[in-house]
Amino acid sequence: MGSQFYLDPTVASVLGHDLSPNQKGIAYWMDVIAGVSITTTAKIKLGGTQIYGTGADYLLPTAARCIVGVRPKIVNTTPTANQAVIATLKVESADLKMGDFEVFANPIESGLGTTEVQFQDRAPWYPLMQPCYGGEKMQFYGTAQITNTAVVLMSCDVLLSNTWPEGFNGAWSKGYGPVQAKVAGINYGGGPTSTGTAASSVATDAGVTIAAPKKRLIGLFGVVVDTTPAASKPISGWFAVNASEMSVNPQRFAAEPITGFLGTTTVAGIAHISLSYPINLGFNTPSTPKAQFNLDQAITTAGSFEMGYMYVDNP
Repeated sequence: MGSQFYLDPTVASVLGHDLSPNQKGIAYWMDVIAGVSITTTAKIKLGGTQIYGTGADYLLPTAARCIVGVRPKIVNTTPTANQAVIATLKVESADLKMGDFEVFANPIESGLGTTEVQFQDRAPWYPLMQPCYGGEKMQFYGTAQITNTAVVLMSCDVLLSNTWPEGFNGAWSKGYGPVQAKVAGINYGGGPTSTGTAASSVATDAGVTIAAPKKRLIGLFGVVVDTTPAASKPISGWFAVNASEMSVNPQRFAAEPITGFLGTTTVAGIAHISLSYPINLGFNTPSTPKAQFNLDQAITTAGSFEMGYMYVDNP
């Protein structure tokens, strides 16, 4: 069970499990962390009383030996003109002595008018590969990265296995470890950064600090949304990540575009999670990588972007 970074759940090798005949003794099953309202940019615990365990603590089943992955989901209860939605899922567990883990839910693009239609990409799977012994408590939190008038609901699927992840047999082998992730947002790094409005004018975020020991960077993921969409003004551009501690610096990749539209009152735009994977880079830490966004075409009103980092310990 490796830590490959797959977000399409239809691929045969979901999250590093190729399901070959030799793996027929491995069990996989899912559970759900019930949705709750995320009304502010505070970190809000998901699940409420609709969860196994005490309060909103999730109690891992006794058969579980690995939290394979998570799939955060959000829905906008009352879409509001000129309000995009960016939200993150944060997973914590003192029982498991987990490292950082925060990832994006599928974003929702801003729209115009009062009759707009909103669409979303399919919710992504993120690998976690956290070993466990069953019975530990975990906490799942949602954080809205942009203050919205309408309430956002967030829930989460959890994929579990009865087999420890690759590289773990009661202790981690050298070079292996659970997947960790950080987002330069409200919880770390100060929140969304303005894209600016001019083409070829680079906007830079405040960065996010990734602590020691040395890491192996396995994926970068970014989100960009409009503030106020405008006709014939698509969001198109590229991300860059700069940190002298990376073995190859900088890293650049094109953002998934938000296509322009016609008209002034109705728009059905789709925001995306932009990915740079698979990558495999040595990364000396501590480090504070900074992300940049560069527009290909000028837009009328600045949007917002955020960058996320996925890595494993590599002592």
